[in-house]
Amino acid sequence: MSRREAILEGGTAAARLHDQLDVRHAVESSGGSIDVFGALLVLKAALVFRPLDGLLGFCIRGPDRPGVVISTQRPLRIQRFTGAHELGHVYLGHTESLDGEEILTRGGPTSEHEIAANSFASAFLLPKWLLQLQARRQGWDRASMRDPQTVYQLALRVGASYEATCVALETHNIVDAVTAKELMDATPRTIKAELLAGLAVENYYPDVWLLTERDEGLVLEGQPDDLFVLRLAEKAGAGYLWNTTDLVNSGFAILRDQRENPPTHGAVGGPVTRALTARRSDPAQGHFALELKRPWQKEGTPIASLHLAYDLYGKEVGMPRASRRQLAAA
Repeated sequence: MSRREAILEGGTAAARLHDQLDVRHAVESSGGSIDVFGALLVLKAALVFRPLDGLLGFCIRGPDRPGVVISTQRPLRIQRFTGAHELGHVYLGHTESLDGEEILTRGGPTSEHEIAANSFASAFLLPKWLLQLQARRQGWDRASMRDPQTVYQLALRVGASYEATCVALETHNIVDAVTAKELMDATPRTIKAELLAGLAVENYYPDVWLLTERDEGLVLEGQPDDLFVLRLAEKAGAGYLWNTTDLVNSGFAILRDQRENPPTHGAVGGPVTRALTARRSDPAQGHFALELKRPWQKEGTPIASLHLAYDLYGKEVGMPRASRRQLAAA
């Protein structure tokens, strides 16, 4: 089998599994990323997360069912890609595989099975329709994909690394090779600093989410200490303000709260932008709502609202969280 044939085999298999699991419908309903660990469980793989020395993950086909182990020494997005790679091995019927850093490099692995599994992982986690779905939701076009900040926000929403998202944009011919290289030259640290606009932070390991009204109903899958910059249109001149009580009651600390007036003189009394930066430092799962209404009007429907769910447990450790929740429910 040639390299090209292995790539085609992996990509075709990923699309077939999408159809079998009705993945697109599930993602369109939730607005989130593709559940790779859930797919492994559906395929009856025994999945566990453990510290691994020199490996990102491995897959072994046992007498009854395949077993998959994924390292706990890398962040969630790397765990997700590793999980998708091992899912490829399981779905393609490979006997065993030991996978290290080579599956993350631009050149990738060299053996036929590993090339096919890596192609499967990219196609399963980052199909073109998922990138287009998020772009439509946010109002992004092809020109938007030249902006590193936009691509970084896209990566957060699809649950992939910034680098993997840049590669996927080129693979799907959304950007050309020159633009992909320019995007790859932009470091996530620089992007995060630009998004925080001078706000001092202890380090730049956590992600920085830029949220607007277009994110209504989104599930934020991140890690403790992630920063959330909410940029919301506010009609302060008419007395309509965003109520942040539920945000604070949900355990988030507001680190900065600013209002940005319109730049034109003709916009007096018009909408201003409310820029809130918030963070929750402990692992947690829940939801919160912000409402745009007059503070003195206790009754009545707000003229706008933003509902967000969050899962800030970060990387997986031990038994998959999905399995633990199933057991707890039972």
